[in-house]
Amino acid sequence: MKQINKTFLFTATIAVFAIGLSSFSSFKKKANPPASAYTISYLGTELVNNNYQWTWSVVNPNPGNGNNGTLQNISHWSVPLSPIAEAALVSAQYSFDGVNWHNVTTEVERDPSIRMCTTVDVLKFNIGSTGSAPTYYRATFSTDFLLNPYATSWIKTGGGLQGCNVYYFSGLGTTRD
Repeated sequence: MKQINKTFLFTATIAVFAIGLSSFSSFKKKANPPASAYTISYLGTELVNNNYQWTWSVVNPNPGNGNNGTLQNISHWSVPLSPIAEAALVSAQYSFDGVNWHNVTTEVERDPSIRMCTTVDVLKFNIGSTGSAPTYYRATFSTDFLLNPYATSWIKTGGGLQGCNVYYFSGLGTTRD
């Protein structure tokens, strides 16, 4: 009788493990593309009228419909700011050519589209990309910050990419004091 219980327990353990692996395997198939899929480049910081203007570009290196390794156009880019950076935020803008800039709302608040990913407030650049052309983003601060090569952001698309789509980029670090 004890041998039957041990055999049953062993078989049940193997079954649970196999189901777990199967679930993990199907989850893995639905995972987001690697964090390097879209390219976020830090273009520099300039001192302009006693403020510090930070500029980045975001590029879709393989535009398409989201199938077969292609990536959909970006809907928007959300960047969290520390309370110090939020207080120092002067303006935010986007550009499609790096020359002509357009203001965006500088409200730092929760982005409903990433509410399942984070509870931090973000500066939401509510403009995206078209094809492989870069979209430029800049934020101006009254305080100087150090560069953080591992800053976090979120990229959202028109619907093809599901999940959190966390991207690391060179962004604001601590103040330069």
